[in-house]
Amino acid sequence: MEVGIIGAGSLGLLYSYYLSINQSVTLYTNKAVQANLINEKGITVQRDNNLFHMNMNANDSREYKEQFLIITVKQYQLEEIIEKLKDQPSKTILFLQNGMGHIRFMPEISHHRILFGVSEHGALKLNETTVKHTGIGMTKIAFYDRQKIDSEIINTLINNEHSLFMFKLFTEWEPILKEKLVVNATINSLTSVLKVKNGELISDPYFKKLLYELFLEVIDVLNERDVDGLWLHVVKICENTAGNVSSMYKDVKEGRQTEIDSILGYLIDHAYGKNIPYMRFLYYAVKGIENENNLGRV
Repeated sequence: MEVGIIGAGSLGLLYSYYLSINQSVTLYTNKAVQANLINEKGITVQRDNNLFHMNMNANDSREYKEQFLIITVKQYQLEEIIEKLKDQPSKTILFLQNGMGHIRFMPEISHHRILFGVSEHGALKLNETTVKHTGIGMTKIAFYDRQKIDSEIINTLINNEHSLFMFKLFTEWEPILKEKLVVNATINSLTSVLKVKNGELISDPYFKKLLYELFLEVIDVLNERDVDGLWLHVVKICENTAGNVSSMYKDVKEGRQTEIDSILGYLIDHAYGKNIPYMRFLYYAVKGIENENNLGRV
């Protein structure tokens, strides 16, 4: 099966490596320099102090000619890709973004078979060709429109999966995106403003109180009723990734634009008059940090 992976950040490199073991993968980068390096050196994955290497075909074009595409770019980088996909013949496309801001684009590309996905893998990009696999998880996927499915591609994907890189197909996409949004909205936003690693949100009693109050706002907006189950899920993520820096905090530290608009911004837009002081504070705080880094739009 020919697979096109759009975006060569940490997830793009990670998915390219594992899928290329059994599939023909093309990695679409944003810059020619990175594509040239990948074509020359391949992709290296660091896992458990071991290095694993795979040759890779990469380019910086916007051809997206493969029948199965996986989009790993940040939310704010999607618009240009969506414009390209509008004119493409029908394909199967898997979106792997944080937040739920990308849902608004789906009517514009309704001729495609769309999958939404959530990656539970931990990945840290070390350089343009090397990624560290910091946590092994699962990729949860579900079709956006159950009337438009592609069983052949899904079966090929699952039947040829690597034992450390498994996929699971769900019938409904909304629950898996909401579960991930709860995690992103609480852990990512708080660590970015408090400037702490994930584990400190539960090891410090004051930070944990903040985390819980924010969590209650998030699940209220999402109309989620499984308070105890979701709270245990957030705590478990903090425990399992205790020494990690969240992706948003990493963006803040490195002066990059964050995905705050598609995470807390999305929730604020869907609060419909609910009292959400913690969310509003954190949203404006992160936007202010972006503005200081000359990335915000005033």
